[in-house]
Amino acid sequence: MPILAACAVAPAVLAPRSASAQQLADAAPGAAPPRSAWPSDPSGAGGADGEPARRGPETPYFPVNLSLIFPLSTNATAPDLATHLDLALLLGRVGFVDGAQLGLFSWTSGDLRGLQLGVASVVSGRAEGVQLAGGFAFADAPLAGVQLAGLFGWASTTVTGAQIAGVANQTYADVDGLQAAGAVNVARGQVTGVQAAAVNIGRVDGLQIGAINVSQEQRGLQIGIINVARKIDGLQIGVINVTDNLKGESLGLIPLPREGGIRLALWGSTGLHGNVGLKFSSRYAYTILSFGLHSETRAPNVDDGRAAEREPLYAVGLAMGSRLPLDVEDLSLSADVGAYHRGPFQGDLPGRNEVLKARVSASYALAERLSPFVCAGAYLTLRGEGALDVGGGPELCLGVELGLLDAARRVRAPAAPAALAGRGGALRASPGPARTTGASSSRRGS
Repeated sequence: MPILAACAVAPAVLAPRSASAQQLADAAPGAAPPRSAWPSDPSGAGGADGEPARRGPETPYFPVNLSLIFPLSTNATAPDLATHLDLALLLGRVGFVDGAQLGLFSWTSGDLRGLQLGVASVVSGRAEGVQLAGGFAFADAPLAGVQLAGLFGWASTTVTGAQIAGVANQTYADVDGLQAAGAVNVARGQVTGVQAAAVNIGRVDGLQIGAINVSQEQRGLQIGIINVARKIDGLQIGVINVTDNLKGESLGLIPLPREGGIRLALWGSTGLHGNVGLKFSSRYAYTILSFGLHSETRAPNVDDGRAAEREPLYAVGLAMGSRLPLDVEDLSLSADVGAYHRGPFQGDLPGRNEVLKARVSASYALAERLSPFVCAGAYLTLRGEGALDVGGGPELCLGVELGLLDAARRVRAPAAPAALAGRGGALRASPGPARTTGASSSRRGS
C-alpha cells in the first residue's frame, strides 16, 4: 500500500536537520532564502506544555505529507512537520501548513497559512486564509481570513475577516468583520462590523440584525423582533425595543427606553368616535396601539321592510409618529399616521373596512402624569369589495393622556418625615432632600 510504504521510509526523510546542515543547505547555490519562524500565540493548545508548536531552525520540513490516521503517516516521528500539502484519509496532524491541509479530520498544531478543509478542522496556532469544516471549526489563536463551519465555529481569540456557521459561533475576543450563523452568535469581545443570526449576543460597533439581539453596548443599527441594549448610540428598529441608555432613537411597536414611557390615551374623534390606546414613547418617536368604538348607518333591508339603522362597530389600529421639540415648557407638538380596521360585533362586513389617518396634535402637561391634547388632520375610509367606496373628511379630536410609566420623569419618593431616634427620643431629619411638586413646596421641620 502506498501510504504504508511511505510511512516506512518517512522517519529517515523527515529527520530534523542540524543547525549547521540547515545553514549549509540555505547557502547552497539556487537555494530558497531561509524561512523565518512564524509567530505563535502561547495562549493556545496543541504543542508541548499546552502551547502551539513553534517553528524554528530545527523544525522538520517536507513538501507533502500523507496520513491514514495519525500517527500512521509519513510524519509519524515528526508531528510538528512543516509542509505545503497535507493529505489525510481520516486524521491528519502536522505542525505548520503553508499551502493546504485536506482530510476528514484536519489538525495543525502550529500555524496555518492557506486552506484547511475537513469535517472537523483545528488550528492551534495562528491562521491566515480559509478554515473550512463541514461540522466543527476551531481556531485557538488569532485568525485572519474566513472560518466557515457547517455546524459550529469557535475562536479562542480574535477574528479578522469572517466567522460563519450553520448553527452557532462563539468568539472569546474581538471580531473585526462579519459574524454570521443560522441560530446563535456569541462574541465576548467587540464586534466591529456585522453580527447576524437568529439570536445575537455581543458588543457591536456596526450592524446587529436578527430575531433577538442583546448588546451590552451598541453603536450603529440594531434590527430585530426583540432588541435589548444596555447602552445604544444609534438606532433600534424592532417590535419590542428595550434600552437603558439611549443616544439616538428607538423605532418599534413597543419601545421601552429609560428616556420615554408608557401612557394611557383616551380620546374621541370624527373618524372614530371613542378610542383608548397605549402610547409607547422613546426620545422623539412613539407608537399607539388602540381600540375604538364607532357606528355607521346600515343600508335598509328591502326584504323585511326595516328602515335604515346605525350599526355599532369596533376598530383596532396602530399609529406611529414623532414628537416635535419646543422651547415652551410643558407644551409639545406631535405628528403621526395610523391605520385601523373596523368590523361589526356580530357577523362580518363584506369586503374591506379600513380607516387611514394623518394628524397633528398639541398637548400640555397640567401635572406630572396628566396631559390633555387636541389634534387636527384628515381621515380616509376604504369600504366594500371589488370596487371600493372611498370616503373621508377632517379629523378633529380631543383627549387626555395619563402616565402609567413615565421614565423620562421619574418621581422620587418623598423624604421620610422626621423620626424619633433610638436613644433619648431626639428628633433626626431624613437625609434625603424634600421634593418640590407643582406650586407646593416642602417645609423644613417643625
